[in-house]
Parts: sequence; C-alpha cells; structure tokens
Amino acid sequence: MNNRRGKAYQPRQRLLLIAFIISSAISIALIAALLVKTGSIRAEWNRYIRGNNALQEDIEEQQAVVKQLEEKNNELKKTIAGLTDENTGLKDRITEAEHENLVLKQQVQQREAAYRAEVFNNLVDVQALDPDILVDLRYADENNFMNRQVYPDKSRALLRRETAIKLIKANEIFKKDGYTIKIWDAYRPLSVQRIMWEHSPLPGYIAHPDTGSKHNRGAAVDMTLVDEEGRELEMPTGFDDFSEKAARDYANHSSKVRENIDYMTRVMVSCGFRGIRTEWWHFEDLDANNYPLLDVGLDSF
Repeated sequence: MNNRRGKAYQPRQRLLLIAFIISSAISIALIAALLVKTGSIRAEWNRYIRGNNALQEDIEEQQAVVKQLEEKNNELKKTIAGLTDENTGLKDRITEAEHENLVLKQQVQQREAAYRAEVFNNLVDVQALDPDILVDLRYADENNFMNRQVYPDKSRALLRRETAIKLIKANEIFKKDGYTIKIWDAYRPLSVQRIMWEHSPLPGYIAHPDTGSKHNRGAAVDMTLVDEEGRELEMPTGFDDFSEKAARDYANHSSKVRENIDYMTRVMVSCGFRGIRTEWWHFEDLDANNYPLLDVGLDSF
C-alpha cells in the first residue's frame, strides 16, 4: 500500500518540478528581459545625460553670447547717448551759428547803410580814424543839462571828414605831451538841436535851430583832455555848465585852470579851430560855414 502511495506521489513531484522549472525559466526570462531593458534604459539614460550635458554646454555658451551681446548693447546705448548729446550740442551750435550769422548779416546791412550815410554826408567816425581819442557822448544818456537822452544808444562821435582830420592832428600834438582828447559831443542832428533849444535854461547858449549850430554841420566838437591815467585835466567847470565860470574870460580862474585852457586852446587853434567865449569846451572848424546843416539821425550810422 505504501508502494502505491509512493508511486502516486511521484507524478505530483514531477509536475511540481516541471512547474518550478517553467516558473524559474519564466523568471529567468523575465529577469533577462528586465536586464536587457535595464541596459537599454541605462544606455538611454547615458545618452540623455550626454545630451543634457551638451545642452547645458550650449546653454552656457548661449548665456555667454547673451552676456556679450548685453555688454555690447550697453556700450551701444552709451555710444548712442553720447551721439545724442553730440547731436544736441551740434544742433545748439548750429542754432548759435545761425543766430550769429543773422546778427552778422544785420550788422553788415547796418554798416552798409551807415557807410552810405557817412559817404553821402561826408561824415566819419572819429574813433575809427584815431582809436586813442576817447568818446563820452553826454546826449546818449541822461548825464546832461536836459537830464534826458536824445541820442540813440551806442551813438558814435561823427565829424566832417575835413574837421576830423584837423582834430586828429591836434590829438597827435596832445599825445606827445601825454594827453588825449575826450569828446563829449560832435555831429548833432538838427532835430536834436530843436529839442535842446526848447530845453535851454538860458538864452544865448543854445543856437536857434533855424540858423543851426556848427555841431549840426558836423564841424564842431565839445571836448576836454585826459592824462595818461585817464583823469580829466582841471578845467573851470564840468560840461554844459551855463554859469559865468564856464566862460573863457572869467576873471577868477585859478592859474592851473587858466594854464590848461590856454594850452588846449593853443593846440586846437594851431590845427584850424577856434573857441567861443561862453564855453571853454567848445571848438569849431574855421571852415564850418562851408558845410551844410544836416539832420541825419545818428541811428543811420
């Protein structure tokens, strides 16, 4: 009976063994497949790692390029800013140049008009002929007996050419002695003469506009002398003093004042001028009556 059991048991063991073998084979096959898959995955992973590293290197290279581009862009921005500033500066300089050109054109036009006025009326700018002569035109401001300005700003001291030449000769003599002429008035338009006549404080000091003054002919000058330091020599009075002290024959002039008046008068007379009794500062060309009365505004010169 035991033999039968033993014989019956053997087939089951074989089946179990076969099942085990099959199971083992399957497991081995699965493991082998898994190993193959794992190897494939590992290879794929390695390829991924290499690709990722390459990509990382590309990214780093691109970042370096981007950084360089940003630096260049910043440099370009600075360059553009500099060029913009230069362009603005150029525009400003162009605007200034255009303004200067316009001013020069206006000055040329004014000078041409002034030149025509000078030529037509034979008047010249005294300082243009002798820059050493000083000019302080009292009627171009309010520092005069009328306390009002009747000449335009920046008026020039004008005289007949013939009279100006005589004055320059006198100034050459004065300069040798260490002095220089200072002009308070020269050519005076006839219209201004009328204003002065209307404001004259005393009769007999301002020539009537109907007959005119030697100033209206461009042939008279009101003047004094200054030393090498620019100080006015001691004279009887200031300019346009209508008192008796301004007269040449005033009896109470100091010896120094008398010496200065006589010296200035002597030189001016030697050069073709004469003085008048009531005004020590006034000298007129001996040929003044040969010249016409003029009423050309000083703003024409």
